[in-house]
Amino acid sequence: MWDGKTSGLCFRVMKSGVRSWTFRYRPHNGAAFRRLTLGRYPALSLVEARAAAERIRADVRGGADPAQQRRDDREALRSAPAELTFDALADLYIERYAKRQKASWKNDEGYLRAKARPAWGNRVATSITSQDVARLLFDVVEVAPVSANRLRSVLVKLFGWAADSALLSTNPMLGVKKPHREGKGKTRNLNDAEIRVLWQALEKAEAAPGIVAALKCLLLLGQRPGEVAGMEIRELHRLNNDGAAHWELPAARMKARRAHVVPLPPLARGIVAGELERQRAADPKARLESVFASKFTERARLARHSLSQALGRIIGELDDAGGDDEAVASLKADRPTPHDLRRTLATGLARLGIPRDDRLAVLAHSYGDVHEIYDQYDRLPQKRMALEAWEQHLRRVIADQPQTKGKVLPLRR
Repeated sequence: MWDGKTSGLCFRVMKSGVRSWTFRYRPHNGAAFRRLTLGRYPALSLVEARAAAERIRADVRGGADPAQQRRDDREALRSAPAELTFDALADLYIERYAKRQKASWKNDEGYLRAKARPAWGNRVATSITSQDVARLLFDVVEVAPVSANRLRSVLVKLFGWAADSALLSTNPMLGVKKPHREGKGKTRNLNDAEIRVLWQALEKAEAAPGIVAALKCLLLLGQRPGEVAGMEIRELHRLNNDGAAHWELPAARMKARRAHVVPLPPLARGIVAGELERQRAADPKARLESVFASKFTERARLARHSLSQALGRIIGELDDAGGDDEAVASLKADRPTPHDLRRTLATGLARLGIPRDDRLAVLAHSYGDVHEIYDQYDRLPQKRMALEAWEQHLRRVIADQPQTKGKVLPLRR
């Protein structure tokens, strides 16, 4: 029985009584229609099946072929050795799951390489127990408490996927709790005095120009640090037009795997254009791909952790004897991270009276329900108005001008 609302979604009832949802689609390569099983009813409801079908449809539009990927996965799992080492299991997890499902898969790869592989690399994966996991996490928490929690999250995903894929008969992560209590979540955001001090410090910083430009864009645009660090020239559009310049992030680079468009207000547009001009002047023959280039020749794009290191160094070098003593002391006592600049923008937009839906759109946050599957409007005009209001506020803060009373938002021409 075909669903009347979601094209391609079908409810199938077998002679055995098994009821399941499937989705039919045609791959971009012109192959015949393919059918993908989504799950059984009633474990998978109609609403959930529709949402799953729309997600798969979005993947297919991007060139994916989910049914073929499942076949490839099954073939890879069949060819996996009977006694799978942890290294081999980690490789399968990165290639078959993380790279397809997580925009932050490189973080997973990094935690496994630094923490888990040295301890378990050549060990048979089925021999790893909950006690082994707990001992590893306790060793890590002694040195890096937050990293221990991040490692646990990666291992939960890895072993959960392995158990679901029948690579492991048991999941050693069951019952393993976070080794470090982080509290209710980070709330750090910069006040106006701290913003002014930080911006002035960025203007004088001896850090690489690309890092300084990226940190400024973080504060102006509020996108995730990894997204800003990885900004590519091909993602930029109409850069010569102050009123139409924008940045289109593909779904593969987004945490929610959904394409995102970010308007570039005048100051942000000027910083991005200036960074491109600087790179072209330094090497006219170079083929540029990344907006914020790395200083390391073996790496084309700026690394996300370079932003954290540079920001910490710039704040650490602030002059205690200069002006804005309280702001300098506050920045040094509770040093903000690059992600805190994103939180600063979110808080600032709320203070300026920007509607919540527009704030969510700027930050690429989801509604958390099925509505986001149906609402495909990019809210580009609303996002531009919000970011222009924030930019005007920052200009006043940086110039140390008094804030106008009331909520003043720019009117569109």
